[in-house]
Amino acid sequence: MRKFLTAIILVGIMALGVSYSYAGEIDLLLQKLVDKGVLTPGEAQQIGTETKEQVKQEIAAGKYSSLPQWVQNTKIKGDFRLRYQDDYAKAAAPGTKQSNQQRARFRLRLGLESKVNDKIMVGVGLATGLNTLTATQNANKDTSRSTNQTFGQGFGKSPISLDYAFAQYTAAPWATIIGGKFKNTLWEPGDLIWDTDINPVGASLKLNKNINSNVSLFMSTGILTIMEDTGNTSAPTMFTIQPGANFKVNDAINIKGAVSYYQAFSVKGRTLDGNVGTNSHTEGTFTATGHLLYDYSNITPAVEVSFKEPFKALGVDLPYLALFGEYVQNINSSVKSDNTGYMLGFKVGAEKVENFGDWQFRYNYAMLGKDAVLDILPDSDRYGGKTGIRSHEGMFDLGLGKNTWLGFDYYYGWQIPGNFNVTQSKPAQVFQLDWNMKF
Repeated sequence: MRKFLTAIILVGIMALGVSYSYAGEIDLLLQKLVDKGVLTPGEAQQIGTETKEQVKQEIAAGKYSSLPQWVQNTKIKGDFRLRYQDDYAKAAAPGTKQSNQQRARFRLRLGLESKVNDKIMVGVGLATGLNTLTATQNANKDTSRSTNQTFGQGFGKSPISLDYAFAQYTAAPWATIIGGKFKNTLWEPGDLIWDTDINPVGASLKLNKNINSNVSLFMSTGILTIMEDTGNTSAPTMFTIQPGANFKVNDAINIKGAVSYYQAFSVKGRTLDGNVGTNSHTEGTFTATGHLLYDYSNITPAVEVSFKEPFKALGVDLPYLALFGEYVQNINSSVKSDNTGYMLGFKVGAEKVENFGDWQFRYNYAMLGKDAVLDILPDSDRYGGKTGIRSHEGMFDLGLGKNTWLGFDYYYGWQIPGNFNVTQSKPAQVFQLDWNMKF
């Protein structure tokens, strides 16, 4: 026992003098104590684990004096993805050839968050992908709605863009104000309206309040800038508000729901950056000078019901099942048709794919009318981010280990006849195989 206490004191003294990055030195000291017979291998392992965990907790709490304060207040995170993608479109008309494109792609994202003080935090993120809009790129869905970089440009350097940069002020434990370019604060059970790579620009207020152990309320509201003011007209902007609630019915069932309202101002008569030309506009066939015919006001209710071990009574070992749905309508009175959309889907398997062998399968069916939402917003992989479409999507994720997994994603979409000045549907398929890594 005396030897054990002596070793704890020695390791404790050393831990005060080095940071967690010198964990190898702690291991060397412990090994020397084992070699001298002061500790058994089991005791050394226990002391090492406990010492490192204590230092880690002190660093997280900003109490570790051997590290500069700004290091203790800063967190770095990121992810890397390799992708094989096959885009396949059927012939547009009899006698024409189908379109088929195979690409190898990658994505790198690196983020940093640092506390200025107890109330203020600054976040900065960098990512691969295009970083400018030019005349030829204006309708490129990858410009504003993706961070993918395609292989094969003469071994040239790949651009790195500012993915987000924001300041966050915690006014109260239940109230947060965010300004700058930030992760979308609006909740969606799927991606019917918002491509998940879109980081809006503006300001947002987030509220979260636990009523009791089973009920929590949340709300997000904000003013987002779509384009800058040209000097002749007001800048296109969007007001958003989303109240919602989360209900824990029991240990196995949870219900989350929200109703969103979006109001886009000063977009009528404008040509928006990143559009794909499927909203109603002044030209019979969209051109760079085609202007939107309407402003857009959207009401969007959404719900997700999740079940833990839903078939346990039947002896089926299935850890998680979730059913979700979302509906959108453009309530602008000037829009008489093609102004609704919806998504229905489910998730089954592990709630999160985190370890080797974890798996999850997801499916959704989506429909978006031509003028249901602004065509700068929807998922860029679902029929090129267009509106006026219907689509099936199936996804399967398989855990390869901690923080790494394979992803399989398949889209089958088609145009709604009459929405693109054509009478026939034009199906298109996208297949993606991803290797994801988080760090």
